[in-house]
Amino acid sequence: MALATGSTMLEPMKRSFRLRVFLANFTCLLLFILASRVAVHNTFNEPLLNHFSETLAHHMVREIDASKERIDVSMMRGNLEKSIDGLQAGELIVALSSRVEKISPVESDFLQTITHPALNWKRMDNQQTTHWVEAADITHKGTEWKVLRAESAKDGLIYVALQRVVLMRSLEEIFKVRDALFVILAPFLLGFVLLITVAMSYAALRPIESLQKSFTQIEIHNQETHISEEKNYKEFEEFIHYFNALIDRLRASYAQAARFSSDAAHELRTPLTIIRGHLHKMVNQAADGSAMQIELSLVAEEVERLISISNKLLMLSQADAGRISLAKEEIRFNDLVGQLMEDLKAFHPDLSFSKNIQPNLRLQGDPDLLMQLVMNLFGNAVKYNYPQGQIEVKAQASGDQLVFTISNTTHLVMSGLDDRVFERFYRHREANNQQVSEARGAGLGLSLCREIVAAHGGRIRLLTEREHWVTFECILPLR
Repeated sequence: MALATGSTMLEPMKRSFRLRVFLANFTCLLLFILASRVAVHNTFNEPLLNHFSETLAHHMVREIDASKERIDVSMMRGNLEKSIDGLQAGELIVALSSRVEKISPVESDFLQTITHPALNWKRMDNQQTTHWVEAADITHKGTEWKVLRAESAKDGLIYVALQRVVLMRSLEEIFKVRDALFVILAPFLLGFVLLITVAMSYAALRPIESLQKSFTQIEIHNQETHISEEKNYKEFEEFIHYFNALIDRLRASYAQAARFSSDAAHELRTPLTIIRGHLHKMVNQAADGSAMQIELSLVAEEVERLISISNKLLMLSQADAGRISLAKEEIRFNDLVGQLMEDLKAFHPDLSFSKNIQPNLRLQGDPDLLMQLVMNLFGNAVKYNYPQGQIEVKAQASGDQLVFTISNTTHLVMSGLDDRVFERFYRHREANNQQVSEARGAGLGLSLCREIVAAHGGRIRLLTEREHWVTFECILPLR
């Protein structure tokens, strides 16, 4: 169960495009930092070694310039050793080509190696103009050396050889300092990466959010509203073009369906009215209590129901086309609801009615439409109630709005009862037997209620907070 709950909680995160963009940017930045670190470690060795060699060459030139007469090799070696940290014996050799007779056999052998004509010498950059310095890499008896040479007017060629391992030790010291500094700066670097990732994610998603906002501004009734292709990025052009074409087809189908409902309702009203008149005439002519009169009365009831359906369809088609006209006037809401409740009490003595309405409630609205709204809600409360059930009516002003609720007990099982009741021709199924409710009705009353409330600038919703109770809450502007 715990695993299932965790999986359910992670599912919305897996479907989050914003989270995916954030993680992608964050991963790319971390990979970039790691790749940079590896690249620096692998590619900066030679530049740093060259820098150390150039520094040694600067010291070498200064020693040459500081010698007023002939160069003292021992003093020069001692001064150069002081400039190199951690130098061990035998790792630095200083020799003069003009004084071969004064060096040891080991140094003599080394000097023969570094003075070989085939050795590849390269002039170093960033050196002083007083002396040129050349460098070469050699391997002598399995040891790698960095050899520098410069020319002195008094002593000829001067050679300074340093084992490569000394330069590598200096390089490792720099990397150790860098690693320690990285550990200290890691939290700040991580925070910086997070900030950059958030900024990049925001910049990447802002065009999509702008496009999403444009979608919400599209109105089905307004034929002129489209999403501009020029005001969005060119990568969205094909998608926007397809969406505009789709919304145009949808508007055409919507308008066609609305025209059909309106035309069908108009065409049905006249013949149904004629049939109703003839049926009433035949009912009056038939003998009282006869089977013929009963049958004709039943047919007349169905004709009345068809007329009611056609009237509702006509009004809904007008709402779809945005053509519901309101003849607003001041309405005494207490009188409107009180009159209807008295009629319902007379026709349904088995039901218990209670009301809690703020005195002297007045609002601006269309009296016929608001009467239709309240009648439909009361009719729904009676239709889906059970014998000895209850109906509660509440109304009060809240700021500049009227909050009106009708609650009723119901025999319907609450499972699955939601805002689908406002859809046209929707009939709630009873969960006990999965059969459509047998209450008479066309399934248009609540749809009409929603359109009437919307035409007045309000909203309506279904509440099922109490068990076996259904509440419809209407919020209407007082003016």
